[in-house]
Amino acid sequence: MHEDDQLDNEYLGPSKSQVKREMHALQDLGKFICELPKKQRANLPLSDTLLVAIEEWARIKKNEAKRRHLQYVGKVMRTEDLDAIQLALDKMNPSSDVFNRVLHQQERWRDRLIEQGSDALSEFCEEFNVQDVQHLRQLIRNAVKEHKLKEEDPDAPGKMGKTDARKLFLFIKTHYE
Repeated sequence: MHEDDQLDNEYLGPSKSQVKREMHALQDLGKFICELPKKQRANLPLSDTLLVAIEEWARIKKNEAKRRHLQYVGKVMRTEDLDAIQLALDKMNPSSDVFNRVLHQQERWRDRLIEQGSDALSEFCEEFNVQDVQHLRQLIRNAVKEHKLKEEDPDAPGKMGKTDARKLFLFIKTHYE
């Protein structure tokens, strides 16, 4: 009786079913990463081992071989920084809160650069290590002109959209991490 009580109080770790669920989740995440375009995959913090496994997965044509290789990808995923990978994936997913937060921060930077001028420009360049400051100044100047024209005559016909503000936003987006 005493030995049975002792066994009941010991933690034996996760159940076999739980371990299996976790492995399937890693395989699913690995498959999702494998199916991403190379450009998006480049933004993920992946180890060289995992990158090689993903490239190999892309070369495999047979379904059963792909399934077995996904098991290997799942095994390699155990050594990866899953939190960092998930954060990077969330930044790419338009329905995630992280994506929306980053988008709003980028929009605030655009608005600050248009409204505050050189003070915001120097702060932005310092924070994001901008090399092409002259190009950024030109984008800001154009966006300010566009903003003033739109304020003066909101009903003006023609190409009075927000194209320069969009160009400025895209510049910010490429420098934002």
